[in-house]
Amino acid sequence: MNLVQIGGEIHSKRVQAGLLQEHVAKFAGLSRVTINQLENGTLKDLGYTKLKAVMDVLGLDMETVQPSGMKSALAVAARSISTSYRDIVTPDMLSMMLRSGVAPEQFHPHLMALLDETPLPVVVKAVSEAATPEVPTKKIMKNLSLWAKQWKVCRAVW
Repeated sequence: MNLVQIGGEIHSKRVQAGLLQEHVAKFAGLSRVTINQLENGTLKDLGYTKLKAVMDVLGLDMETVQPSGMKSALAVAARSISTSYRDIVTPDMLSMMLRSGVAPEQFHPHLMALLDETPLPVVVKAVSEAATPEVPTKKIMKNLSLWAKQWKVCRAVW
């Protein structure tokens, strides 16, 4: 596969996940212009590390350009953020909190762990799984951004 073909796969996966170029760029540590040029096939060269960062965010593999084997990112994220706490967040609870933007106070630490510590590909896929026609991915990403600002999380991508 060449860079133009990979860019097309990245575009398809990003749109399927309901993410903006700006989100992918932030998560991968690149500029939106670079993501745009990659997707449109006008980027002449992109180093392995940068390309892998973009593909990792979207759950794509460098060798096959196929989705990773993660079945339910909501389940993975819910289990991950509940590990250190007495109160457990279920995948359904996490999905509802992501869509509504409302987080009961006892789950603020859990959501801070999601924003600060959960691998970005898991967060991106969980957001995609939680999205509905009524609450699209863009709205959920806005909720995450608002929480990150409100709770002053350390990860700079929000």
